Amino acid sequence: MKTGKIRHRRLCAFYESKVLNALMITIVTCLLLMAYTQSMLLPVICGTIALLCFICYSIWIWVKKPQKIIINKWLSYMNGWFTLYFLIITAMDAPNEWWYITPICFAVCILCISLIRSQDEIFDIIDMQAEK
Repeated sequence: MKTGKIRHRRLCAFYESKVLNALMITIVTCLLLMAYTQSMLLPVICGTIALLCFICYSIWIWVKKPQKIIINKWLSYMNGWFTLYFLIITAMDAPNEWWYITPICFAVCILCISLIRSQDEIFDIIDMQAEK
């Protein structure tokens, strides 16, 4: 992959933000729980709260325009695969409950690993070298 100049640094920071990716994994996990249980109210409430936090943080990034954001490329990469798995499972109506339980366990492991193994970077959105 060719490394080049990032055109829109704020958008790059938005997609790789650790907080947004952790919230997205939480939202997808709640959606999997809703698909699995089909009657419990707790996943709906948890997913709604996570979605509200996601929206508020997104608005904060674009309105407040912070100079630096904490990103985690590994979590961003895992979030993509996790979301893709969710889309495939819900599209095919999984025949077994383990298709729902396993990714929920993986989500907890992924979030714990991202807290324990610090792969965080501070992404400088307003980088003077990038503007030259």
